[in-house]
Amino acid sequence: MVDVVFFDLDGTLVDHRSAVFAAIDRIVREAPGATSGPEELAAVWWRLEARHMWAYLGGECSFAEHHRRRAASFLPLLGEPVPGDPALLDAWIAERYLPALRDSWRCYPDVLPGLDALDRLPRPPRKLVLTNGDPGQQRAKLARFGLLERFEDVLTPTELGTAKPAAYAAACRRAGTTPRGRPTSATCCPATPPRPERPD
Repeated sequence: MVDVVFFDLDGTLVDHRSAVFAAIDRIVREAPGATSGPEELAAVWWRLEARHMWAYLGGECSFAEHHRRRAASFLPLLGEPVPGDPALLDAWIAERYLPALRDSWRCYPDVLPGLDALDRLPRPPRKLVLTNGDPGQQRAKLARFGLLERFEDVLTPTELGTAKPAAYAAACRRAGTTPRGRPTSATCCPATPPRPERPD
């Protein structure tokens, strides 16, 4: 019997990739000095996200700094200067990228029916979100679609002290359960007696 289901967020509950590509498409179309078209530059931004996100997850930089690094690498491709002041890079992310990204967030159409189906089971499993994203941004994303209250908790590297894949074991310890098999997008854990949560 499944006791807990851990859901990934981006690419499982919310279509993150499409949102990123739509956001960069908008930014590029508004940049008269862009060096390539929206599709090409969106692919570049996607690669920059992967590179610098792993640096953040590996503890090499803060979440804000990973955004600054992405912006600094990308601005020349828009035909724009790279400011030397980190606050101006922060402003570019906050004023140009994040609003376009938030406008493009979309929840997959099968998410709510799937959660409803789990809740109708004779013994519904506990549901938690396990994501490598920033906790504030990820909770805002869930709240946008009325999903935040559907989950017992939202676990990120900030709470767990580690990113996926190591975070699976940490999340199970926090939830007081034991994993079954290899983790997938929605990882299930069998029912186990509750254990006291270990202090962080």
